[in-house]
Amino acid sequence: MTFVLTQAGCQKATKEKASSHSEEGHSHGEEEKKPPMMKVADAELSPGVDLDSVVTAAVNSIEKGKSEGDMNLVMNEGIMKLRAVLEQDPDNETAILQMGLLSLESGQIEKAAKRFEKLVLLQPENQEYARQLEEIRNN
Repeated sequence: MTFVLTQAGCQKATKEKASSHSEEGHSHGEEEKKPPMMKVADAELSPGVDLDSVVTAAVNSIEKGKSEGDMNLVMNEGIMKLRAVLEQDPDNETAILQMGLLSLESGQIEKAAKRFEKLVLLQPENQEYARQLEEIRNN
């Protein structure tokens, strides 16, 4: 599955109008700037790949992408890789934790709660997971 995202959400009609306008030879000095488009695609992992190393690389890509403002790194090399790990291993704690934290950061509270509920089920003795889940529920 492939998604196309733009920063300003340009519509096809706007793009067509802009291109037909420039084709007519109308130039007003400065070209219209179109927001960059980014494709987000499902990540595929090789069978037998070390999932822990994929999670580590994904987290590094997310951090680097955030610091550099590169959403391609965040989405394609980060979040989509974490999702691919969870497809192969739905109980991968590190991937669930990272997705839960990202859900909180992006305001997806229900998703975050579900992810921390799963972490508590997987590791009932982990007080940090329980504390985070309680905090999510209280807010």
